Amino acid sequence: MAQRIVDGEQYEAFLVRGDVGSSLTVDGKAYDSTVSFVRPGDTTAYTAGDVVGASGTAIHTLSGIGPSGGSVLVQNVSLSIGASSVPAGMGAFRLHFYRTTPSGISDNAAFDLLSGEVASYMGYADLPAPQDLGSTLYSQSEYIGRQLKLASGQTSVLAELETRGAYTPASGTTYRISVSALETGL
Repeated sequence: MAQRIVDGEQYEAFLVRGDVGSSLTVDGKAYDSTVSFVRPGDTTAYTAGDVVGASGTAIHTLSGIGPSGGSVLVQNVSLSIGASSVPAGMGAFRLHFYRTTPSGISDNAAFDLLSGEVASYMGYADLPAPQDLGSTLYSQSEYIGRQLKLASGQTSVLAELETRGAYTPASGTTYRISVSALETGL
């Protein structure tokens, strides 16, 4: 697999060789999307299953994650947290994907997949417990393989970050979610 840049766009190229000496190149565009937010200025403890968000909302927009109305295959997800030590009880996280905006949910509310939102729900990616890398906590999950079909006319997906462990966060901590995906052409 090789990467190339064409008119400022990043592409992944796969070379498939046939038995008779011919070759076929299949191109697919790569996408990277990052969203950062600052959680509220409090230290209210999370219980397992709560969502993490900014003041007023826990719905995060992953802009430009794929082609308008197209399909992508999630390759990698990472989470960085602006903290210098892992809080007691902090465990894994789960990033839930939606095609359209789910019902409003606030930071520290319990995650709930409402029956009316099942058609928009596209599954999740699990992230292991963050590791202490000095001034930052970091977690990553690679080669997820989750296919996402974007809504018609949209290049973004919506996400909710769910904590899988109970912990007390620091006030005003910055969280950063990054997702890498490949266009599937479906």
